[in-house]
Amino acid sequence: MKNTANSMKKIFVLILISIIFLSCSSKTQSALENIIDNFSFNNTISNSTEIIIKLYDSEETGRKTSNIEHFTPKKEFKATNKKQFESFNNIFSNAEKTGYCCCPTAIYSIHFMNKKETLDLFYVDTIESKDKIRIYEAGFQYSYIVEKKKWKNFLDEIDNRH
Repeated sequence: MKNTANSMKKIFVLILISIIFLSCSSKTQSALENIIDNFSFNNTISNSTEIIIKLYDSEETGRKTSNIEHFTPKKEFKATNKKQFESFNNIFSNAEKTGYCCCPTAIYSIHFMNKKETLDLFYVDTIESKDKIRIYEAGFQYSYIVEKKKWKNFLDEIDNRH
C-alpha cells in the first residue's frame, strides 16, 4: 500500500514537472491556448439554443471596438435550428485563428444564448479587409479571420425576411 502511494506520488510529480516544462515553451503555450480557445468556442456553440447577430451603424457607434449593445441595432438575425447552426460552423472552415487583436471596429455583435442566458459575446469587424472579416472574442484575446462571402451567405440564409 505504501509502495503504491509512493509510486502515485512519483508519477504525479513527473506529470507536474512535464506540464511546467512544456508550458515554458512558447510554441507549446500557443498550442495549448489554441486548444483551450477552440474548445471553449465550440463548447459555447454546442450549448447555445440560439445565436443572435445584431448589425449596428458604425457612424452611430463611433467605430467602437466593443460595448455597442446599448445602441439600437439596424437589423437583427437569429439562428435557431440545427441547419442554421451547421451553416454557422461552416463559416469557420479554413478560418485563420489569431491571437490578441487590437482595435477592430465592431459592426456586428454575436450573442450566444441558451434560452435567456448569454453564454458568450463576440464582435465582427467587416471593414478591416475587403474580402475577409474578423470575428473576435469580446475580450480581444483571440479572433477568427473568415471569408466575407461565407459570412454574407450565412446572414442571407438566416435573414428573417426569407
